[in-house]
Amino acid sequence: MDENNEVFEGDLVIIEEDVICSYKKIAGSVDVRGSAKLAAPKLESVGGSVVVWGSAKLAAPKLESVGGSVDVRGSAKLAAPRNVRHNDEKAKKIGTEITSTVAKKCQSVLLASFAASGFSFADGVLARIVSQRGPVSRVIICGRTEVSYLVTDGEAYSHGKTLKEARDGLLYKIGNRDTSEFKAWTLDKEVSKRDAIRAYRTITGACEGGVRAWMEARKTPETIKVSGIIDLTKGAYGAEKFADFFKESFAVEK
Repeated sequence: MDENNEVFEGDLVIIEEDVICSYKKIAGSVDVRGSAKLAAPKLESVGGSVVVWGSAKLAAPKLESVGGSVDVRGSAKLAAPRNVRHNDEKAKKIGTEITSTVAKKCQSVLLASFAASGFSFADGVLARIVSQRGPVSRVIICGRTEVSYLVTDGEAYSHGKTLKEARDGLLYKIGNRDTSEFKAWTLDKEVSKRDAIRAYRTITGACEGGVRAWMEARKTPETIKVSGIIDLTKGAYGAEKFADFFKESFAVEK
């Protein structure tokens, strides 16, 4: 553990050990078991849950919020303020954002490593790069002989037998599940088709196949207002959740 960093980017599991850590934030969960002792004098928030089992002890005098539950069993002891917030959405969000950032870094390093050898591993598909021009690559997927296409917007990737198919597939890709950027959208805000799809999938959790089928069965404009998305998706999976997301700030008629 690199304690020069004030954030631990994962789950902290301590079993049968005595550990002192100086982290202020832990992105994942804290799990202290057996006869382990964990002293965390600077710890303020935990993105996941806190578990203290057996005869373990956790001392966190500055702990303010926990994204999940707090579970203390057996003769275990948790020394923390009584007003610690459990199931705290803010702590959970911070943990998710940290985890997402770490995942992106790992993905970036992995893709760069493959690219240096003339290969792509985008979306977990190993392919040899035949040629590349900007965001478009011609590739041969391992195990196949025909050339296909791979396109990216810098965050998401999409494969296709043709360039059009790959570009169309990119419409339905989402980079992460963070909905914060959409909270600033007004009902009159006009967005691109891709941003509309991205917002809908991110907010509702709708799958790519379901959204694609819904869109292909209906005429969808290249740009649309948020209120138009709500009208267009009535009856679709997650439609009420999408409308309710904006109802918090605006009067949305369902």
